[in-house]
Amino acid sequence: MVAHKGMAHASIAAKSLAHLHAAVVVEELRRCGVGVFCVSPGARAIPLILALEDNPAVVTKLFNDERSAAFWAQGAAKGGTLPCLICTSGTAAANYLPAVAEASLAGTPLVVLTTDRPFELHYAKANQTLPQRDLFASFVAATFDVPAPEQRLFLHALLADLDQAVFEARRSARPVHVNMAYRKPFVDEAFAVESLPGEERELLDRWLASGTPYCDYLLPHPCLAAPDIQRLIDRITAASDIVCVAGPLAPTHSAAALHALAAHLAAPLFADINSGLRCDRHRAPVLALYNVYLRRALSQLPPADLVLYFGDRIVSEPLREYLEAQRGELIVCSPYALRQDAIENEFIYPTMKVWGEPCTVAAALLPALPSRQPTALARALLASESAAQRQLITLLGTSAAVPLAEGRVIYEVFQHIHDDSAIFLSASLIFREAEYFIPCLPKTLYVGANRGATGIDGVLSSAIGFGEGLGKPCTVLIGDQALLHDLNALALLAGTNIPVYVIVVNNHSGAIFHFFDLGDVGERLRNPHAWSFRGVAENFGLAYTCPSSLEDFVSAYREAQAQGRSTVFEIVVDGEASVRLFQAAGRA
Repeated sequence: MVAHKGMAHASIAAKSLAHLHAAVVVEELRRCGVGVFCVSPGARAIPLILALEDNPAVVTKLFNDERSAAFWAQGAAKGGTLPCLICTSGTAAANYLPAVAEASLAGTPLVVLTTDRPFELHYAKANQTLPQRDLFASFVAATFDVPAPEQRLFLHALLADLDQAVFEARRSARPVHVNMAYRKPFVDEAFAVESLPGEERELLDRWLASGTPYCDYLLPHPCLAAPDIQRLIDRITAASDIVCVAGPLAPTHSAAALHALAAHLAAPLFADINSGLRCDRHRAPVLALYNVYLRRALSQLPPADLVLYFGDRIVSEPLREYLEAQRGELIVCSPYALRQDAIENEFIYPTMKVWGEPCTVAAALLPALPSRQPTALARALLASESAAQRQLITLLGTSAAVPLAEGRVIYEVFQHIHDDSAIFLSASLIFREAEYFIPCLPKTLYVGANRGATGIDGVLSSAIGFGEGLGKPCTVLIGDQALLHDLNALALLAGTNIPVYVIVVNNHSGAIFHFFDLGDVGERLRNPHAWSFRGVAENFGLAYTCPSSLEDFVSAYREAQAQGRSTVFEIVVDGEASVRLFQAAGRA
C-alpha cells in the first residue's frame, strides 16, 4: 500500500508490479487532463481496470465494442473532453482504427492506450497477439511503446512519456498511441512496494505528494507573432471588397470574435452548417442559404478582392465555385497545419495560410482594423440571402405533396430543437441537405459531424459522445445505412447523462445515388432494404415512434425534448422525392 495526502485519493493499492505501474499511469493521465477513460474490458487490460476501480477521482465509461468506444471517444473529444481509450491486445486494438483516422483528419486530440503481450510472446504465434506498435500508422501524431515492467517501474521515463503523449495530443490536435505491455501475474500476493529500488521509491513518494503532473507542459494558443499579424492587417486594409467564409469550427471555441470581425468589416460571412455560426443573435452579415442562389447570381455579383476563410473544409460545391471565380487573395486561417484545399473533387487556391485558432486570430485582428460600411457586393449578397429565405419557404410549402421529404424533416428539426443544444449530422445526403436547407436561427446550437474522413460508420456513437462531451442534450440526424453500421450504439443510450434524440431518416438505403444516372447498376449501389428499426429500439428498451406526418413528428419531437426522454424517431421517406427537393433548392 502506498499512501500520500497529495493524491486525489488516499492511496494506490499495489496488488502486483503491473498493478502499481497501471495505477501510476491512470493517475498521471488524470493529472494531465484526461477527462474520461473509455474501457472495453479484456484480460490484458486487467491492471489498468483495477487501477481505475481504485481511483475515485477518475471517470470511467464501459463499452462492449471497441469500435463504438473509439467513435464515442472522438465524438466526446470534439465536444471538448479529452478521453483515453483502453482495450486489451489483438484485434480489439485494430477496431479503433476507423475512429482514430476520423479524429486524426478532423484535428481531434485523443489518447489511445492499447495493452499488449510482453516481447517474448511476439513472433511466436501467441494467442491474441498482433504487432501493435505501428498499428495506427500515420493517423497518430506519436507512438509510445512501453515495455512490461520488470522489477522496477522506470518511473521517470514512464511519467515523462505520459506527459509528452498528452501534450502531443493537445499540441497537434491529433490522436497519440500508447502501446503498453503487461506480463502476468496481474495479481501477486508476494509483491511489496519496498522491493522497488530505493531511488525509485523516493521518486514515487515525491510524485504522489505533489498532486500535479510530473512535467507540466504549458500549451500556448496558436496565434501569430506581431510582425505576421501586421502582414495580415496590411493585406486586409488594402482590400476593397471582402467576404468571409467559416468552415467547420470547434464548438468549444466562442464564435463571437468571428461574428464581430465580419460585422466590423461589413463583410458577408458564408457560414458552413458545421461552423455553428448560423445564428442571428450577433448582428453579423451571415449568409446561410447561399447554395440556393450563388450559381445563378455568380455572373451578376461584383468580384471580391479578398476572401478570409476560417476553419476546416467546406462542403458546398456552389461556394467552392464562387471562391474559384474570385481573382483576389484567398487567406485561410486554420489550426490544421497541412493543406486543406480540396473541396470534393476540385480545389480552392489559397495565397496565404495562417496556422492558428480562427477565433483567437479574429480577436487579435479586430482592434487593429478600421470599421467599414457595406459595399455593393455585400448589399447584393445580403439581398440574395433575403430573397432565398422567401424562396425556401415557398419551396418547402410546395413540397407538401411529399410531406416527409428529407429536406422538410431536417428543416423542422432545426426549427424546433431547443436553444443551447447539440446536433450531430450524419455524413452523406443528410449533411448536404442541412447545408442547403438551414437558414440563420435565433438560437445557439453546437453542430457536430464526422467530416475528417467523412465515413458513415460510428455516427451514433460519435453523436452520443459529442453530446456527453459538451454536456448538452443532443439530437442526431442519421440515415438508415449509417444506423445499420452502428446499431450497437443504441445500447449506450441507457447510460447517458444527457437525453439523445435519434432521428433516423429511412429512405430504404442509398438515396444519394439517385443523383446519378447509373442504369442497371443503380439498384446494386443503393442496396435497398425493407427493414424497420422498431424491433431493435424495443430490444434496447428505448422509446420509439414512427410518425406518419410531419405534424406528428414535430409534436413527438417537442414532447420528447420537454420530457428530456431519449427517443428513436424513425422517419420513412421517399428517397427519389427527397433528391428532387434537394435539386429544386439548387434551382430556386
